[in-house]
Amino acid sequence: MCHSFPLRRSLATSCIFGALVATDSFRAARASGKTAGKSGDRIETIIVTSERKTQNVQKIAGSVSVISRKVLENRNVNTVFDLQYMTPSLQIQPSYGGGQFTYTIRGVGFSGYSSNNSPTVGLYIDEVANPVPFGTNGLMFDMARVEVLRGPQGTLYGRNTTGGAINYITNRPGTSREAGFSVQDGRFGAATVDGYLSGPVSRSLSMRLSGQTQQGGAWQYEPVRRKRLGDLDRGGARLLVDFHPDETTSVLLNLHGSRDRSEANGVRPWSPITALSSTNPIPAPTDRYRTFWGTSSSFARQIGIAPDSKPFSHIDTGGINLRARKTLGGVSIVNLASFDSMQRDEYGNYDGSSRAIADVSFRTRANVVSEELRFSSSRKDRLEWIGGFYYAHQWLNDRYQSGFYDLNRTNGDVRYTQYVNTYSGFGQATYHLTPRIALIGGIRLEHERRSLDRLYAHYIVNDRITNPGNRVDHRALSYTLPSARFSAEYTPFHQDMLYFTFSRGVKSGGFTVYNTNNAADMSRPFRPEKLYAFEIGNKLVVPRYDMRLNVDFFYYDYFDRQVQSQTVSPLSGAIGIYVNAPRSHQYGGEYEFEWSPVERLHIRQSGAYVTGAYDEFTTVTRAIKVNGLWQGVVTDAAGQQIAVPRFTANGSADYSWPLGRYALMTGMDFSLRTTLNFLNPLNRLAGYTLWGGYVAFAPRKGHWKIEAIGRNITDKRYDVTRGRFISGDNIALAGMPATWLLRFRADL
Repeated sequence: MCHSFPLRRSLATSCIFGALVATDSFRAARASGKTAGKSGDRIETIIVTSERKTQNVQKIAGSVSVISRKVLENRNVNTVFDLQYMTPSLQIQPSYGGGQFTYTIRGVGFSGYSSNNSPTVGLYIDEVANPVPFGTNGLMFDMARVEVLRGPQGTLYGRNTTGGAINYITNRPGTSREAGFSVQDGRFGAATVDGYLSGPVSRSLSMRLSGQTQQGGAWQYEPVRRKRLGDLDRGGARLLVDFHPDETTSVLLNLHGSRDRSEANGVRPWSPITALSSTNPIPAPTDRYRTFWGTSSSFARQIGIAPDSKPFSHIDTGGINLRARKTLGGVSIVNLASFDSMQRDEYGNYDGSSRAIADVSFRTRANVVSEELRFSSSRKDRLEWIGGFYYAHQWLNDRYQSGFYDLNRTNGDVRYTQYVNTYSGFGQATYHLTPRIALIGGIRLEHERRSLDRLYAHYIVNDRITNPGNRVDHRALSYTLPSARFSAEYTPFHQDMLYFTFSRGVKSGGFTVYNTNNAADMSRPFRPEKLYAFEIGNKLVVPRYDMRLNVDFFYYDYFDRQVQSQTVSPLSGAIGIYVNAPRSHQYGGEYEFEWSPVERLHIRQSGAYVTGAYDEFTTVTRAIKVNGLWQGVVTDAAGQQIAVPRFTANGSADYSWPLGRYALMTGMDFSLRTTLNFLNPLNRLAGYTLWGGYVAFAPRKGHWKIEAIGRNITDKRYDVTRGRFISGDNIALAGMPATWLLRFRADL
């Protein structure tokens, strides 16, 4: 990503001990078209729009982290996966190396590789919600900032969520002509090129065109064929048209699209594969970067590939958003309309071997249409309010195929169509009792109907369907549920705020739609989940010492938590299915710290402690063979810990060295997370710490910069996810090894 950067400032980057919430706020505010004020000589005020209005993040009664444009650039973040290493409590996991990610905040997440269920963490791009998990394609370019909101959302945002929200804010067209580009080349042949062109067309019209392409980077290898796996081949573009006919009217048109023809990442078995034979297992590779792939000729023929084709993840997206704003007297009216279309074509090897044990294919098409109309007060009065209506329609057609030929001479074929209609009304008001005390209250009432039509779950042997009657013509799930929020703010002095927040969040229910011999079971809906959250916090800035410290503590009471459990097929063993855990709880605390003890030195650090347990839950945890058939083992999970690393920390420190007309910027960063435990002990994910660093050189008054950036510079060996697709095959996806890149950026 390329942007204007005043080089007289210290270029905040990824380095040791850094609360990334507070980096480079002046530039983030400028990118959003606002002016940021100073808290001290070297600590900047962070201006955000997370609550549908422009305000200082230190004045928001809730936990919000902001990752600025410059931090995204200097840490080379151009995919969503790396966001977790820059904000507390956020975890992002890819689904077995594919293009769909699982987002978890404070241990609240929804894990799965199917395309049809909504996430617990809402994803927004310029205020537009995307409820399809794979719909963002992972690409991030030309971003002004990323805002991460922790805790239930709903009284201000387009959709209900229990975990939180991630807002991607893109750079807007400016009033002056600008252009820039960036070229980088790195280890494993990874290359990225991006650029932008922005400026006014007339006094009332301005435009911004930006784009990015990512190529190469295969860091896994297959020793028999001597081939590498994981090359990227994707790109995206965005056109923003900003029209301001007068001071009270604005219209922003957003045209965007992306195309992805990348290879997928490969999993590896971390223990011998016993699915085919317990007495003669397939050995597990000793090198975690080694992977294998391959499938049967019958499955390859059914999904239209060659048997030795590399796993791939092809996700294409496109859409249009229109945001119109009008101010009439003391009321601001905003209408946000959007249409997005996306498709997912994936082939994955879920057994980590060249045998046809567990191979999968996804072919998903989805469209989302949404409309949001909201009204808000436009003046800073004692009473501030916002309210509106939201509607969304989602159509999704999915074909999910699986190959088990070497396991039982069978292939699976699941097809269905899903429709989701969401209607809601929401409102929130802030009343300032005194200049130091404010009360906030909000409510949302949402009705959703989710329909599953023409579900087929067939098993195929020798190109013949063996269970043609395994189908369900129609299943539906609907609910009408409220969300709510109440907050109290107290400002004992100007730069310090204490707050208490209670909120109730809701997440949609859904359908599992995995392989099984019983279509009625796989289409049985799981219920919406409800979360009651209590949070207290303090936000403090000490300008005299150029220091910022934010802390919070929270407690969650969780009902009907949606958990990926198991059902058991007598032929193929354990199969994932979603169920509701009746009750659970969790609690923890977070901190974000920024300090500039001397000029040109910035130290930042953030961290979180989260823990919790199931209070009521009985589930299948494993499968065993009895007389040649699989049976499930049921466990009372009450008292077991939820799946979340208890402690995470991220940090950075950077220093700018003046060299006459030039400047040398250096820094280091780290990210730490402790062990992640699951209901199934086999899925245990060991903790790890990653280190990174950078060196940059640029003229102090120029418009170019040369950078060298290293990630995982200690070459830590670690896994980012573990699990199993079938019994007797425990698999893991490794994290990336040490990487480096050289980058040249210029603003014209």
